[in-house]
Amino acid sequence: MFRVKDFILMDVIDIKGKKIGFIKDIIIDFNKGEVKGFVISPYNLFLGNRIILKPNIISFNKAMVINGWSKDEFLTFSSIKNMDVKNKYGDIIGIVEDLLFHEFTFKIKGIIVSLGILKNFMIGKKILLINSVILGEKYILNYKDYNKVDFISIPHKLFMEVESHEKNI
Repeated sequence: MFRVKDFILMDVIDIKGKKIGFIKDIIIDFNKGEVKGFVISPYNLFLGNRIILKPNIISFNKAMVINGWSKDEFLTFSSIKNMDVKNKYGDIIGIVEDLLFHEFTFKIKGIIVSLGILKNFMIGKKILLINSVILGEKYILNYKDYNKVDFISIPHKLFMEVESHEKNI
């Protein structure tokens, strides 16, 4: 699984070996639940941002190698980052911090929701599955009330019991 922050500031090179720029943002299709491409900020200040779609990506590791770009407009992750996440009763669960997506298919698997600095440290961050949320103009709605499994990201083993491998939450 990849996160958005795994790609931000990654260098982008064309197939001739010329450095084009770095990844500034990620393009998402929330309806289909997938990452469509990346927004590239060029090293040349006079050029505008470029859009790299998935079919134009040849490979990526420490740098991304591409063979073309587009100038279309798409929904970007930065437009939903820090957006409130509410439950169906209108209570704020947290804010969007990151996305989790599959390394080969680029399908979005979940949204990482920050609960606040203290709760992140004590409890961890929530991970909401993409099929349980709806993107709105002002907030993201988590319409599932009951989950059979709750996913969380625990920051440290600081609060674990001695000789225990699990944490009761």
